[in-house]
Amino acid sequence: MAIVNGRPGRPQDPYADARRRLQAALAREQAREHTAPSIDELLAQVMELAPLPAVASRILELGDEQRFSAHGLASIIASDQALTTRLLRLANSAYYGAPRRIGTVRDAVVLLGFRAVQQVALASCMMQNHRPAPHLDYDRYWQFSVTTALLAEVLARTEGEHVDLAFTAGVIHNVGLLALDQHRPDLLREALARAKADQTSLHEAERALLGYTDADLGGALAEHWNFPAPLVAAVRDHGRLLDDPPPPGSLAAHVMRARIFARSYGLSDGLEGRPDATPPADDWQQPPLSISLEHAGGMDTILERAEAFLEASLR
Repeated sequence: MAIVNGRPGRPQDPYADARRRLQAALAREQAREHTAPSIDELLAQVMELAPLPAVASRILELGDEQRFSAHGLASIIASDQALTTRLLRLANSAYYGAPRRIGTVRDAVVLLGFRAVQQVALASCMMQNHRPAPHLDYDRYWQFSVTTALLAEVLARTEGEHVDLAFTAGVIHNVGLLALDQHRPDLLREALARAKADQTSLHEAERALLGYTDADLGGALAEHWNFPAPLVAAVRDHGRLLDDPPPPGSLAAHVMRARIFARSYGLSDGLEGRPDATPPADDWQQPPLSISLEHAGGMDTILERAEAFLEASLR
């Protein structure tokens, strides 16, 4: 029997200190698991696991104010064999319906235009840079994004604002939701459950749970990637609705209106059971927007073009 303070007592536990340290470590780990990461912490994690492809950065930096930008764009794309293959497949698809077969990237730039090739090449890079996510239907997610992009182009041409960035903005506008689902699906699952229980929007539930929304995360990603300011705003602000809409005519407004119309048409953004209500899209039924949509072939043609784009870009 052990002697404690000169008296017989219970033997000391030789593992007590180790057991206390283990319990403290487990408690800290559990606390970390239940603490939502800050937007900067989550951004760092996303950037480590899914950085922007180098070729996408070079495409984005190449502006048409530079001399020989068409040649420079063709050179950048040609340096990436997979991107070259996807672009040529897309250029010869029903998406463009080119009058003759396009055999080189330079032919594509000449026949389709610098901006068109720049946008589709950048969009293709972004689509290839992300793996399927746990909660999102990957095919529906990209169908919705490309359809939103094509509708945003219709809006941009109608209003004469941001035509050069509308397609890219539509394709990537929901990248924050994809990043959240890929890197912290537990947080998205909890936000969805809270939104359903409280009968509120997903963004409101995310803000209550995380302090930011998936759109805020997407905007932070776009800013980190050094995207132009209007593109950053479009990604960050696309979810602002009737109570606090983005400025009329802005790229963010184009994307928001295109997204609303796509949702009202019955398209899903890939997140099944999303609790958000779909606002009316009556403005698409009135001139001049209805005329612009008709000139684009109507919604059936928009959906066919989106399918052709996906077929060429995701294979």
